[in-house]
Amino acid sequence: MGMKFQNNSLIWLVLALAGIAAEVLLIVPLVRLVGDIYQHIYQYQSDVSYQPGVLGPPAPGPGGDRRINAGNANVESILERSRPQGAAVPLGVRPVYSCSCEPEETISPWPEDAGGEAGEAELRPDGKGLRYPYYRNGDIKVIQSLLKRAGYDPGKIDGIYGPMTAIAVARFQAANGLMPDAIIGPRTWVKLGELALSLDPVKPVAARPSAPPKGKVAIVIDTERRTLTILSDKEPYAEFPVAVGKPSTPSPPGEWKVVKKGAWSGGFGTRWMGLNVPWGIYGIHGTNKPWSIGTAASGGCIRMFNHDVELIFDWIKIGTPVKIIGNPFDPLRVPRRLLGPGERGADVLEVQKRLKRLGFFKGKPDGFYSESTVEAVKAFQKSRNLKVTGEVVDDTYDALGLILFE
Repeated sequence: MGMKFQNNSLIWLVLALAGIAAEVLLIVPLVRLVGDIYQHIYQYQSDVSYQPGVLGPPAPGPGGDRRINAGNANVESILERSRPQGAAVPLGVRPVYSCSCEPEETISPWPEDAGGEAGEAELRPDGKGLRYPYYRNGDIKVIQSLLKRAGYDPGKIDGIYGPMTAIAVARFQAANGLMPDAIIGPRTWVKLGELALSLDPVKPVAARPSAPPKGKVAIVIDTERRTLTILSDKEPYAEFPVAVGKPSTPSPPGEWKVVKKGAWSGGFGTRWMGLNVPWGIYGIHGTNKPWSIGTAASGGCIRMFNHDVELIFDWIKIGTPVKIIGNPFDPLRVPRRLLGPGERGADVLEVQKRLKRLGFFKGKPDGFYSESTVEAVKAFQKSRNLKVTGEVVDDTYDALGLILFE
């Protein structure tokens, strides 16, 4: 009897220990996962969210934090901020992915280098403490116009990010629950995009299908017409307005495939479909600059209205072919740039293709100006009695037949 009792106790003890071990094995990873998620969200939100009277924790980045004393409604006098030493963009939260399209997504009115100890500065109408000369950008003029229409006076609408515009941006940020530091980062772009759409609602296109195409899907992007057309079994199914690359940073012409997809909220809109362009990160994505749709405004990517890219996102599978067409001289930048070792892009690819057709380039054209490209250019230049440099300048462009027409 005593032995049976001891055996039963031992069994219960083993079972209890096993249960505790199982709980630990389940709970610890769960706690760690929740902690990681909380830390990620908290860090991401902390330096861009604004709560009156609340001091946030240190923001991601090297040293310093961002602080606001919200005890006074006078924005010009209450906006205080600290900058880490040498921070090019003070403590901004970057988008969760990068692409060739938006190299200057964060715009700051503050000096790039704080110098010495991290200092504090105020937004003042006289501009003291701001970077000088003031930042200039085509988007600033649009932002000024939007802010003026919404009741935030930016001063003269001139495309210059001066003190009055910075104060207007800070007031807009405060009204939208953001840290009013006048730094135009991803979350401010989102709110500006929402403001633009509220002031100028997009009219729905008649007879646009909402159901997915039933046939094999392909995409054709026309950089001249600024359109993206969805094909179903090679027949047009739906067409959308887009923004394409600027002449200095053209969208890459050619035939590509969708190789990556992502859905999120950030400075680049709500959806991303990456292309297999070998010389950079290009894709089709949404935008929080809806005013750019229908123009040549990007760094090479294809921008869509967020509601349009959300509609087609599930239609497009990994491997979907994408053809970018338009002006036959799209591969060339305007003006034609000097090409040499280390350069990459559609213009490099076109030079390689021309050299290959002429028998000078032996490798596979890939858009990278490698040593084999240098040797091919030298051989071509020598054959045409041009100065042999291994670099592509105007006379070499012309000899290759890569000529710009106005």
